[in-house]
Amino acid sequence: MKPEASLKQVSAEALLPFLMELLSEGKTVNMTVTGNSMLPLFRSGIDSVILAQPETIRKFDIVLYVQTSGKAILHRVVKCRRNGYMIVGDNQIELDGPIDRRQIKAVVTGFCRGGKVYSANTWWSRLYGFVWGHGRLIRPLLLPLVRLGKSIVRRTK
Repeated sequence: MKPEASLKQVSAEALLPFLMELLSEGKTVNMTVTGNSMLPLFRSGIDSVILAQPETIRKFDIVLYVQTSGKAILHRVVKCRRNGYMIVGDNQIELDGPIDRRQIKAVVTGFCRGGKVYSANTWWSRLYGFVWGHGRLIRPLLLPLVRLGKSIVRRTK
């Protein structure tokens, strides 16, 4: 008889040592997104991200970093400075940082939505990051445009 399996949500902080070991071996890790700080790009409990060990960190990359409190956060790099990186969630306005390079544990190389895998390095993904990263202060105005664009795409399918 097959044992009954159940799903259990585990925090990123609890998995961090295991995640770091896998990344140091050159492997990628797929993790489900929790929280709403990266809306509208990532939906909590629905979408997942593909994480890899960061070789270089570029402006508008999405990274997993660890706050000094030990909490793991997935946000977008919007400024690269000598003393660290300024980072913000797509659904936020206030910047975090400067974030030291050693706090950044992984970079998002892709994401999964609706059974499909998308690369974070496509032209449209980089364009989205550019617009959303530069539009931090006007995001309340951009969000209705994003919703309209999604609605138009859905209707054309």
